Amino acid sequence: MDWQDNFQEHIQLLQQAREADLTNPFVCHGIVHIFQEAFDLGLMAFREALKRDGQGMAAMGSAKELIAAAYEQYLFVDEDIWLAMLRDRHGSHDAIEAQVGRILGTYQDALAALYDSDADAPR
Repeated sequence: MDWQDNFQEHIQLLQQAREADLTNPFVCHGIVHIFQEAFDLGLMAFREALKRDGQGMAAMGSAKELIAAAYEQYLFVDEDIWLAMLRDRHGSHDAIEAQVGRILGTYQDALAALYDSDADAPR
């Protein structure tokens, strides 16, 4: 399975998670884990798209630099959301219920927008 198929699968799992029992801590921790992997795959999509679109130097930066470059290059990228996702990806001190709320709300929407865009599609 290539990374694009894996990205699609993670987005679908997050969509299915909206119907899951969010009172179950195992389910909530699983959602956080799936989000972390989906976020990493989203960064990979940004990196590949930036390289493809002639922004190779930007694609070699840190995650924060990558998000900033993607924000400059692609209209659908909301830098504030992606930076919040980055903070949550590397550990949040919020209750897991709050994390899951963000993941199944704005974060899932941002990941789906990336997948639905042509940014991760090969040209």
